[in-house]
Amino acid sequence: MARQIPKTQDAGELDPLAATAYTTILDRIVRLDLPPGSLISENSLGREMGLSRTPVREALKRLEREYLVSIMPRRGIIVTEVDLRSQIQLLEMRRGIEMRLLLRGTERASDGQRAEMKRLASEMEAAAGAGDLASYVRHDAEFDAIVEEACGNRFLTQAMWPVHALVRRYWHTQVGTAGLREALDRHVRVVRAAADGDAEAVRQRLTELCDQTESYILDQMR
Repeated sequence: MARQIPKTQDAGELDPLAATAYTTILDRIVRLDLPPGSLISENSLGREMGLSRTPVREALKRLEREYLVSIMPRRGIIVTEVDLRSQIQLLEMRRGIEMRLLLRGTERASDGQRAEMKRLASEMEAAAGAGDLASYVRHDAEFDAIVEEACGNRFLTQAMWPVHALVRRYWHTQVGTAGLREALDRHVRVVRAAADGDAEAVRQRLTELCDQTESYILDQMR
């Protein structure tokens, strides 16, 4: 599963105010508080966050590069639709780049990091059982941050940032479905394999998760 934005992503090319705007707007888009197809404005968002237009504009430009908003001159800013074909394409990145990130993080994690992964797996499992997607995503964000720190490859990490957001938004549209619950359960198995330091199990569990997700999405497209 994808996750909330860790501290490493807040920085990047954005100054602190733009990073704050970016994180806040991203979270609202992903959680569907700003639903697909909705029109948004720099002025309104700035007033809500107590920020000027400049950091909001910079945040929106980044969100446009990450395919979450579309900026149309003289027409406004619109939140992009959830595109199932794009979700299938994102799975190709997950099978490649995310796989490499997870494998390296699994192999390089310290004992303390593995202990944290184990704790998070239990909390994610409990959240999935309770149907609490918000808590699940929060714990998943912690897991991803640990993996990124353990992996130590900023290029892999940065490549996955927009993927996490787009995938997470898609699953928010699937709340209450059997497909979401199965995906959450399968992802917990990935986390447990990483906590065990078992790279081969991580490879197998992530492949199973991607296979299940692909089948689920393809069924929706028929």
